[in-house]
Amino acid sequence: MATKKEIRKAVLAERRALDEEAAALASQVICRKIMEIDVYEEASDICLYIPINNEVDVLLLAEEAGMQGKRVWVPKVIDKGEKDAAGKMVFNRYEGPGADSTAAGAFNITESTSEEVLKPHSRTVIIMPGVVFTPWRDRIGYGGGFYDRFLEEHPEVSTIAACYDLQVVDEIPVEDFDKKPDFVVSETSIYR
Repeated sequence: MATKKEIRKAVLAERRALDEEAAALASQVICRKIMEIDVYEEASDICLYIPINNEVDVLLLAEEAGMQGKRVWVPKVIDKGEKDAAGKMVFNRYEGPGADSTAAGAFNITESTSEEVLKPHSRTVIIMPGVVFTPWRDRIGYGGGFYDRFLEEHPEVSTIAACYDLQVVDEIPVEDFDKKPDFVVSETSIYR
């Protein structure tokens, strides 16, 4: 079996090559599927990510979530981690894509400038990114372990991973610390 790094590189190249229109359409379909999942419907706090490198655009959920009275949050890296030390991530309140409500943060990823930090609870749903998934909900992220560590600290939250069909493969190497999302949603499937 290929290594995580090899699999990540191959799938990222395939995802980057995805046609912009096809990605936008698939993102809409995936977001509609996410909204139909029970834990999403019942959630009061929704954590989204700000998409990079042709990721599924889950920010499509932000406006609808706000209209449903859900609070929306996005990740913020507060400690990148050095050498053997692990980095740390929190979720800050997201008010929308305004000029002063977001800024480039760690790893040059857009983050919220809000000072309000999420206090996770049982009605929190994290819509998480990733690079590669299996139908059994195994996940390869970007290699930083930020979501794995956050979920280790907050087992009470529910998780839904968003991905394109091209990101789902039959088998990937898995390690003990890898956290499986509760659901993996692509344009054609919901894996539970």
